[in-house]
Amino acid sequence: MEDMKSSVTTSGGTDGDAVEARFNALCKNGLSLDEKACSNATKLFKETKHLLTPNVSAIGSGTLEEAERFWFSFVLFSLKRLSEKVGENTQHESDESGFSLCQILRATKLNIVDFFKELPQYVVKAGPVLRNMYGEDWETRLE
Repeated sequence: MEDMKSSVTTSGGTDGDAVEARFNALCKNGLSLDEKACSNATKLFKETKHLLTPNVSAIGSGTLEEAERFWFSFVLFSLKRLSEKVGENTQHESDESGFSLCQILRATKLNIVDFFKELPQYVVKAGPVLRNMYGEDWETRLE
């Protein structure tokens, strides 16, 4: 998390790679995700990261650092929820992907109330991407 704080201040015109590097560091170091989960998380992040920059002022307090932390947690939460409920039998196997919402929020230093208050904005913005990646029933599975 220290790396994320220090490199946010150096936001140049091509900060996309730095943001992606911070996301990957969170996945690998902050949550210790395995290679498959990290790859899936990175794929979802890449598909939605173009939505982050124009919405920074609308997320949380409007700072880039906080918006990134929210976006990272939204992506990871979406991945967790949408990949765990593939079939009826796997509905309650919440630790299959190796991380929980509590771990995500701890790693991103967010509280659960703020997370769920901001989540609807992410769902609206990223909805088309989530639909393309996870099918028409993504919203029901995310609940």
